[in-house]
Amino acid sequence: MGRLTSIRLIFLELISITPILIILGNVVPPYPIKIHLIGFGIIFLLSLILMIASASKKWMIYLFGFYLIIQFMAESWNIKNFIDFFFGPFVLLIILDLLVNNRLPKTTLIKYQKRFYYLLWVPPIIAAFQHFGILPLQFWNATYVNFSSVDGIDVPRPNGLLYHGSELSIILCYLCLFQFFQRESKGFWLFLILITITSFILFKAILATTIVLFFYYLLFVNQGPLSKIKVISKKRLFAYGSVIAVVLTLVTLHFFNTVYFYTGYWFPPSFLTGRGLIWNIYIEGIKDFTFWQYLFGSGFGSDYYLFKTYGTAEHYHALKEIGTPKVVYDAHNTFLSVFINSGLLGLGFISFIFRMVYNQVKTWTANKKWNTYAFIAVFILPLLTIGITIPILDMAIIWPTIGFILIRWYTYSKNLSSNE
Repeated sequence: MGRLTSIRLIFLELISITPILIILGNVVPPYPIKIHLIGFGIIFLLSLILMIASASKKWMIYLFGFYLIIQFMAESWNIKNFIDFFFGPFVLLIILDLLVNNRLPKTTLIKYQKRFYYLLWVPPIIAAFQHFGILPLQFWNATYVNFSSVDGIDVPRPNGLLYHGSELSIILCYLCLFQFFQRESKGFWLFLILITITSFILFKAILATTIVLFFYYLLFVNQGPLSKIKVISKKRLFAYGSVIAVVLTLVTLHFFNTVYFYTGYWFPPSFLTGRGLIWNIYIEGIKDFTFWQYLFGSGFGSDYYLFKTYGTAEHYHALKEIGTPKVVYDAHNTFLSVFINSGLLGLGFISFIFRMVYNQVKTWTANKKWNTYAFIAVFILPLLTIGITIPILDMAIIWPTIGFILIRWYTYSKNLSSNE
């Protein structure tokens, strides 16, 4: 067994247990660093070694070094946020490389994919038990509880023993996407179970997301018996959908334009449970960006500094009564977060990674349209649903999840081809 093969196997061993690592990182006190940070740090170093060993991926190392140099010119930055940004693309491309270039036997990749998938169910199952009072919301070092207002009453949200419900939302979203690539007899019923669980945790965004993914699955991706039932043709659905989208876009633009006309800010403070206030503060900060910051961002981790600087009554009149917010928030939006941290180049980099993946998956079955539908589901829909209110690309769990979905997708596609 060669040295690189050993590194790849260790990489897969660690990446396949990340759902458990993030639970342990929240539950077990840090001695001296949280367990999941140690695990993710080792994974990042292994992916860095594998990147350097691959001549075709050294451009990623150059980009990593380029952005590192830029950080020393930024007013504020954080090394953890910097590594977090590159952790995901590194991990995703390593998994894709293992899959496409046959670095390891497919049976080995499938073994690790199955392990990861089963472990990914652990946090939602814990959340379901928490909902029924079988397990506590707080345990050992896991003391944070998020609340949701239900009929004016603050109700604690099940969290799956994760730090925040946003991590649980991401896991539930991508568990739904795993169902796209298996038999309908399993996927359909597991989808219904996931929708039920999302109704327990009191996060409206993930409940809406699972329902959207379920209907998208039935209409565009599913290839079982239910796909033969034609309630409406795809062409007609596209036509109606386009009209609805145009109308909603015009109404939305009129709404925000009206808000801006009367307040000078784009969002009402209470919009999307307070995210309007957060986004307005960040927009005030972006207005003062230099040309350099528009291109390369204001520094990784600088979003907190930006919020603290501009989250005052001086910059935003809605804060005149409460003064400076007691809590410093992140951007609460995927696109805004990437732009603040890495600028237009960072947004272009993420788009390039997605395009690179699409160039691979579009040939996995003879039906290119189906491949495109599946790609939209995995890479685009989460950004347009939970990604609107959560900076999901900042979450480490999302990247190994997408990587293992690609392995499941590849296997599913080959099975489809062999049955045709």
